[in-house]
Amino acid sequence: MDIEKIIEQIVEKLTGDDQLMEKFKKDPVKMVTDVLGIKLDDDIIDAVVTAVKGKLDLDELKDKAEDLLGGLKGLFGK
Repeated sequence: MDIEKIIEQIVEKLTGDDQLMEKFKKDPVKMVTDVLGIKLDDDIIDAVVTAVKGKLDLDELKDKAEDLLGGLKGLFGK
């Protein structure tokens, strides 16, 4: 089982589906379990949830940084 692949699949699904994202915010363990369709050990599910949250936070931070840099470039005409 490739945990990294599972994390990427979940992040991809979450970023493309607002309803799924809301489910993840309300009950991430249940949402991950439902999406995977298989039963994993609780410690593995917890690790996947933590990694997905981290990945989502990094993606959001990246988007904000790109917006900020784009604004600064516009300010200086570059």
